[in-house]
Amino acid sequence: MPMKWTLAAIALAVAGTCAVCASAADYKWPDNIPPEAKALMEPLPLSPTGQSVPGYPDGAPAVSADTLKLSDEDIAKLKAGKFTAGLVMHTMDAGWPHLQVIGITSTLESFGIQVVGTTDAKFNVGQQISDLEQMIARKPDVIFSIPIDPKSESEAYKKAAAAGIKLVFLDNVPVDMVPGKDYVSVVAADNEKNAFFAADELAKALGGKGEVGILTLVYDYYYSVAARKVGAQKAFAQYPDIKVDAIGTFTSPEKAYEVATSMLTANPDMKGIFVAWDTPAQQTVAAAKTLGRDIIVTTNDIAADSAVNVARGEFLAVGAQQPYD
Repeated sequence: MPMKWTLAAIALAVAGTCAVCASAADYKWPDNIPPEAKALMEPLPLSPTGQSVPGYPDGAPAVSADTLKLSDEDIAKLKAGKFTAGLVMHTMDAGWPHLQVIGITSTLESFGIQVVGTTDAKFNVGQQISDLEQMIARKPDVIFSIPIDPKSESEAYKKAAAAGIKLVFLDNVPVDMVPGKDYVSVVAADNEKNAFFAADELAKALGGKGEVGILTLVYDYYYSVAARKVGAQKAFAQYPDIKVDAIGTFTSPEKAYEVATSMLTANPDMKGIFVAWDTPAQQTVAAAKTLGRDIIVTTNDIAADSAVNVARGEFLAVGAQQPYD
């Protein structure tokens, strides 16, 4: 569900076409949260469209996750069906996928659906294709997955659909897969809006003036991350005196340290960097410390470890989802 925070700021927005989750209004916040913090937990407005897919060249319509309602009869059918599910993840090396897996697994268990396996591709495309093939062989009724490379993995996911396995995607849809035919739905955060929030906070902290950078994944066709780059660019474009010196790209999160180091070395006046998500943002903080540079870092996503970066003031702002929900 959508939410935004900033203490050193966190903002959340979900643009999903289907999910089972509690709304922010249902959650009882502890009494010791300051009113200004509670205000930042209110939902951001939902973006009207998401990823471009067949039939929706301008982006599929985004529907709030709490639109989905299950009747008692629906739940009874699910529990009687003895259904099974598989989870094919891109990586488990971050808080976000762990919370996704826990949320999906606990929700399915409440409907009597057994998770037969969860895979970790370690951000390797070949490994994820292999994981998917092995999961197809186990013949679950449904597979939940976040594709690493929506281009090169499309055929592998189409094999799952052809085998009669229902597919629910997280964040990204493989190219040329038709909604309602090749897959059931995609559940995603409002990635562009989350990034816009975080980058806007960076620009404000600089007083609307200065040189900044963007650090993101090299694959522009990885929709959820590409949308974050777009959101950051739109935020910076609001300020005539903000200059984007460089857009650095990495192939996997652990490579972010060397890319951030190169960006900062090549741009001695760079005062801030928006990083696509928290794990590479931690690498960026480390790179800046090694170089003795005092920069502002903002990002997307938050977990137990990166919340420490917020508490230390190393992340000024985070546009974050509620992955468990």
